[in-house]
Amino acid sequence: MKSSSNSNVDGGITRRRGQSSTTKSVKTSILLSLGAFVLVSALFLLSANLSPIKDNDATTYEKDSPPVSTESVSKGSIINPQNKLRNNLPLNADELLIMRGELHLVDIDASRIRTTKDGYEGGKAFFCKLDWNAYKKDPPSLPMFRFLVSQSGCDGRKNQVVVDLAYIIEKTKAYDKSLKLQNDSDVRSMDPTGFVFHESRVGSTLVANSLTAMNPSANRVYSEANTFNSALKSDNPQLLRDVVYLMGRTNRAEEQNMFFKVSSIGSKRISVMREAFPETPWIFVYREPVQTMMSHLDPAKVNVKRNGRIMAVCTRARHDPPRELYDLVEQKGRRMDELSDQEFCAAHLASLCESALRELNKSNHHGRAVEYEGLIDKLLDDIIPNHFGVAVDEEARQRVLEVSKTYSKAKASARDAGWVEDSEKKESNSTPEIRDASELFLSKSYSDLKKHSV
Repeated sequence: MKSSSNSNVDGGITRRRGQSSTTKSVKTSILLSLGAFVLVSALFLLSANLSPIKDNDATTYEKDSPPVSTESVSKGSIINPQNKLRNNLPLNADELLIMRGELHLVDIDASRIRTTKDGYEGGKAFFCKLDWNAYKKDPPSLPMFRFLVSQSGCDGRKNQVVVDLAYIIEKTKAYDKSLKLQNDSDVRSMDPTGFVFHESRVGSTLVANSLTAMNPSANRVYSEANTFNSALKSDNPQLLRDVVYLMGRTNRAEEQNMFFKVSSIGSKRISVMREAFPETPWIFVYREPVQTMMSHLDPAKVNVKRNGRIMAVCTRARHDPPRELYDLVEQKGRRMDELSDQEFCAAHLASLCESALRELNKSNHHGRAVEYEGLIDKLLDDIIPNHFGVAVDEEARQRVLEVSKTYSKAKASARDAGWVEDSEKKESNSTPEIRDASELFLSKSYSDLKKHSV
């Protein structure tokens, strides 16, 4: 009996093993089928999620979606370029803030941008909420864009939203297309109204302050914004257009005009701006050569290193002069290594003027040269209303006249810093070295610019 019982038990185990093998085979088949279904579904969703937004996509956004507060911004967050749209809405609240003009483009990293057949890739865009009201209220107190960025607490990466540049451009344009279909124009990108290029230390900041002061609510002015400079330096017109598109984001119905005062070195790339914005008017501000040189090299103010070298904006490139500067110096029968600091400064300024002249000769009246002398009257009576196409009423005129009494780069306590005309003083205090260098390198370009002047 005992032996039989053991046999039955063994037999039972054998039967159970046989049943387990059959069941396992069925379960394995089911699991494989389910796995294949899940894999196919995942691949389908992934391909849909990564497909680029085409210009003709019927992507829509809810016009009446609840407002997103800037308090919801993830400080220092990085938006993945693979995050596209899901259920017709942006995946990230930061993206919506960018699209609605609540966050502003404060910088770009174009160092790794690669040109592709469809445009470019590899760039980064940095966004933060700027206090535009602070600048518009008192332009001379924040004369450069970088001061506005710092004032707004946006000069540190921890307060910025970082996003792939090409990706956010693509999504923003799709968003704007959707708004147009819904006849919603509150949020938009302003087109550039005008560009201000200059020789350096010739009154360009006064131009920027005047453009802001004449109608603060309607005008937005970028004064030497690194964002624009970096895009211009890339020599990529499409990149420049996209950056300006993002810089023009606004949700203020009263904002209508956008101006750019470009850093002086940008005068060497006016051609890139003209290719990107062929119909947009621009000016080049210049000044009598000795006066300009004194603004850079006034012996009473200039810093001199121990080796006797002068430290000034116009001599920064002395350690590594660009090729075109070598060519300009050689045309004057001189060698780069024998130039004095005064001569190098004059040659550098001449290279900016010569670049502007080349573009003025090709601009078909979209470009104008504006001399410093009588600058405010030229702006109010001609450049702003006739060239930039922006009306100047009596109130705007008075605001410009008021801001012109303040030193254009007064920064803090701007109202206490008065401006005094100093052209004659600069002439009388100039040194023989400055006068000789001005005559050698700047006299011809100055004469040629006057032919294009207002």
